[in-house]
Amino acid sequence: MSVLNSPQAPLPPSLLKMSTPYTIIFLTIYFTFVITLVLICFVLSDDHPLSILCIRTLPKILLSPFPPSLRNKLLGSYDWIVNKPNPLMQITYLSIVTSAYYTMLTSGYPLIPNPYMRSWHKDFGYVVFGICYWTFYKACTVSPGDLREETVERYDNYSYDNVLYIERVCETTKFRKIARSKYDRTVGKQIPRFDHFCVWLNNVVGEENYRYFLLFIIVHFLMLSYGTLASWWCILYVVKRDNLWESTYYQNSTGKNVKASWGIVVKYLGYHEMGLCGLLILAGVMGIVMFGFVIFHVYICATGRSTNEFFKWRDIQGWHKRARRRYDNTSEEDRGPRFDISKAEYEMVGVDLNKDVGCVSVTSSTTSSSKNSEKEEALNDDEKEEADESNVQDPGPFPKNIYDRGVWGNFGEVIWPRSLRESGGETKQKKTHGGGGSKKKKKKKKN
Repeated sequence: MSVLNSPQAPLPPSLLKMSTPYTIIFLTIYFTFVITLVLICFVLSDDHPLSILCIRTLPKILLSPFPPSLRNKLLGSYDWIVNKPNPLMQITYLSIVTSAYYTMLTSGYPLIPNPYMRSWHKDFGYVVFGICYWTFYKACTVSPGDLREETVERYDNYSYDNVLYIERVCETTKFRKIARSKYDRTVGKQIPRFDHFCVWLNNVVGEENYRYFLLFIIVHFLMLSYGTLASWWCILYVVKRDNLWESTYYQNSTGKNVKASWGIVVKYLGYHEMGLCGLLILAGVMGIVMFGFVIFHVYICATGRSTNEFFKWRDIQGWHKRARRRYDNTSEEDRGPRFDISKAEYEMVGVDLNKDVGCVSVTSSTTSSSKNSEKEEALNDDEKEEADESNVQDPGPFPKNIYDRGVWGNFGEVIWPRSLRESGGETKQKKTHGGGGSKKKKKKKKN
């Protein structure tokens, strides 16, 4: 298909090589991948069939044709990319962002100024990408917090809620595990107010760098939104400049002249302005994904939770619903006393302490998973059902999050972490969290 003529602005004939079926297949696969990624990251639990299919079953099926030795190497490479500190995803990020900006410089900037964009958009583009690179650098290099046995006093600013956190010694580091901290196996360190390990940053997100991570995703969402609009405005200018809606097109397959339509104009733009169209799709779709990340993290910030705590609370919520339903469906004579969650073991309320929290999913450690599977195999279904019926207790009201200090208080702790405050001593003495926490006397250290 080529443009035959245009009454107002003649266009040179050129063969349109874009095949519609292949374009539809590509876009279908691309959007399916993005939608699946969003569902796994934000909507579905880690034990949902779709999550299990994509994260566990599908990789095994894809690797099954390979010999065991090669399969183990591929799994090891995958484990290194996803679960080990490495710069691969940082390089990937820089390649994508730099290539996108180069595309705008070569395909979009020559079209500016136009009726939709003033000349200052060129200078503004430099500023936007400069801020993106800066936030990426800060999010990659700022430490989440140096929590060691010698620095426990600095980060010990939260009371134990006796739900998610109880006072105990970390089995790995062999020193007291403070509230809201977690040992991250990816980097082999105890992290204060642990959030997750981000493969794109090759860094753990915790108490002292979460603000830079939040700024990073907000800035990139704004950049993607601006990139989407800029690409769209440039494409609209090309349509207007070349009078594509007024042109007549020659269809090679039929040898006939056809008038402009949405399908024909899109095909024409996809071939002649491939860079801008690709940038529009990339920025638009990734903007939607990034918007999901921003909404999720703003939500957990506003409610006084980290990503790690969000998934733990979700486990407890699931346990509480099941326990409440089982208790309500039990007769009076079979009901036991009220369940005290503060004295329960984590396994009793469905919380897996060994969960690794990353950008894409939440998974249990191999050791933890194997232990749980061994326990499940030891009990058959009849024994489980009998155990449930013999101990039907009232789960009571759903426990409160004592770390929720209100929206502004929660954001204040993100922007100004307690461990970095000069008045940390006063904070440590009070240790109050929204009126829900109990005050605990601190043990004196031996000199």
